Amino acid sequence: MATDGEIDFRSFTREQLDEALERIDRERFPLNYQALTAEIERRKWEAEVAARAGITGEASVPVRYRPEFTADPKEYFRIWIVNLALTIVTLGIYSAWAKVRKLRYFYGCTVVAGSAFGYHGDPRAILRGRLIAAALAGTYLLARQTSTLATFIVLGLLALVTPWLVVKSRMFALRVTSWRGLRFDFSPDYRGAYRQLLGWLILGIATAGLLMPRFSRERYQFIVSRSRYGATAFDCNPGVGRFFKTAFAGMGLALVVGFFLGILLAVVVAGLNAAQASPAVTRVVTMAGVAVMYAVILSVVHGYVQARNLNEVFGTTSLGPHRVVSDLRATPLISIYLTNLLAMVFTLGLYTPWAQIRMVRYRLEGLELEAHGSLDDFVAAAAAPVPAATGEEISSLLDVDFGF
Repeated sequence: MATDGEIDFRSFTREQLDEALERIDRERFPLNYQALTAEIERRKWEAEVAARAGITGEASVPVRYRPEFTADPKEYFRIWIVNLALTIVTLGIYSAWAKVRKLRYFYGCTVVAGSAFGYHGDPRAILRGRLIAAALAGTYLLARQTSTLATFIVLGLLALVTPWLVVKSRMFALRVTSWRGLRFDFSPDYRGAYRQLLGWLILGIATAGLLMPRFSRERYQFIVSRSRYGATAFDCNPGVGRFFKTAFAGMGLALVVGFFLGILLAVVVAGLNAAQASPAVTRVVTMAGVAVMYAVILSVVHGYVQARNLNEVFGTTSLGPHRVVSDLRATPLISIYLTNLLAMVFTLGLYTPWAQIRMVRYRLEGLELEAHGSLDDFVAAAAAPVPAATGEEISSLLDVDFGF
C-alpha cells in the first residue's frame, strides 16, 4: 500500500477488494482501511438493491433529491433580534440558548426527500463549551501580558488540547442532529485527530503555508469520514491534488483582483491630490479604500476556494449506497458574499438574518442526494444496530464552535 489515504477503491473489482481486505495493514493505513471497508459495504448495498429490483420487476434507477430550505427571513428576523437582545442583556450567557433556537429553526426548515432535519442540542453543554473557550482565550491573553516564553507555552498547550476539543465538539454536534427520527453520530478517533489535524497544521505552518492545502484536505476528510448516520458511516476521500490546484488558483486570483483594485485606488488618490484635497480627507479615503480592497479580495478568494473545495469533498462523499452530488459555482457564491457584506454595512448589521438565509439556501441548492434504492429501507437498516444515546451521554459532551 502507498501513503495512507491515497487509494481510490472505487475502481477495484470485487475480487480485488476481497484480496485487499485480507492483505491491508489496518494499523499502518487506517484511512485506506476505512475507505476499503466503506466501498465493500457500498457494493453490498448495491447488490441488495439490484436483487430487490429484480424480484419486484422495478428498475434500479438512482433518484436525486435536492434539499429544500423553507426559512422565511422575516420570521427568522424575529428570532434573531430576540436572541441578540437577550444575549446582550445577559452579558452573553443567553448566547447558548440563542444558538439552539437558531439551529432548531434552520434544521427544521431543511427538508430532504420530504423529511426535515431535527436539532436536539442542550444549551447547557453549549454554554460549558463556550466557557472553556473563553477560559482558553483569557489564558492566552494573560500569557501575552506576562512574557514571550509564557505565550509560547500556552500556545503549545492550546495546540495539544485542540484536537481533543474538535472530536468532542463533533460528537456533540452530530449526536443532537436527526433525520427521519434517526440520530447522526461521530466516531471518536483521538490519534487520528492529532495526526491529521495537529500534525498537518504544524507542517503547514513550518512550510510557510505551502502544505496548508493538505491540512485543509485532511481536516475535511477527518470530519466527514468519521461521521455516521445511525450505524452507517460516511465515506469521503477527496483528492489531494485538487486542493493544491485550488489554493494556487486562489492565490493567482487574489493577485489579479488586488492589482486592478490597487490601480483603481491609486487613481482615486491621485485625483484627490490633483484637486488639492486636505491630507485628512486623502488619508481617510486611502484607509477606507484599503479596507474595501481587502474585503473584496477575501470575499472573492474565499468564495472561489470554498466552492471548489466543497465540490471536491461532497463529490467524493457517500453514505452506504447513496452518494452526494455537489454543483456549487464560484461566481454566485462570490456575489452573495459581496452583496451580503455591502448590505450588512449599510444596515448596520440588521441584514444579518437575510444574509444567513441567502448563504444557507444557495449552499443547499447546490447539493443533491443521489439515492440508490429505497430510503425507507436504508433508514430502517441503519437504525437497527444503534443504541439510542441517553441524555446524560449527550449533556456530558462539549460544544465548541471550530467552524467545521
